[in-house]
Amino acid sequence: MLPRTAFLRNALLAAALAAMMPVTASAHAMLHGSDPADGATVSGSPRAVNLTFSEECRVTALRLLDEAGKEHQLRRDGGRAASSRASATVASPLPPGAYRLEWRAMGDDGHVMSGAVRFAVTSSR
Repeated sequence: MLPRTAFLRNALLAAALAAMMPVTASAHAMLHGSDPADGATVSGSPRAVNLTFSEECRVTALRLLDEAGKEHQLRRDGGRAASSRASATVASPLPPGAYRLEWRAMGDDGHVMSGAVRFAVTSSR
């Protein structure tokens, strides 16, 4: 067999085998959105914070910190089961200032991801 013919045959065989293999998803959940939105300035304290992910994951940590690093209490809503959404009620009104909502989540595949949403609160008028 000529080298070029053997190469072509092997390439076609490899392509056929690859097409028969099961496809597994390798994408990980990503933060799709938040309320308050990242970078937003809201008038008055939000009553709740909400995160939306691209797919189901389990949020394992959720912390709300002010610009001085003081943690503000959150009450998780809906438990900690896997979901594409996570929400928490802000336990007491937030004074005007800058805030950082830190989160950590684990996907169904065990992949751990984390991030932060930053927003500012102004006094309501």
